[in-house]
Amino acid sequence: MSNKFKQWHINLIDKVQKSTGISNYQIVWLSFIEGLIIGLIIGLIL
Repeated sequence: MSNKFKQWHINLIDKVQKSTGISNYQIVWLSFIEGLIIGLIIGLIL
């Protein structure tokens, strides 16, 4: 199950990168910022 999910996620990231033209470095920063925003929202709600 986890291998299927991991492969699906890798393929999804590759597809998004190809369609938007963003680099791996930009993907990492977007993920970091998204995590901060979600963490702040959860922290404010709870």
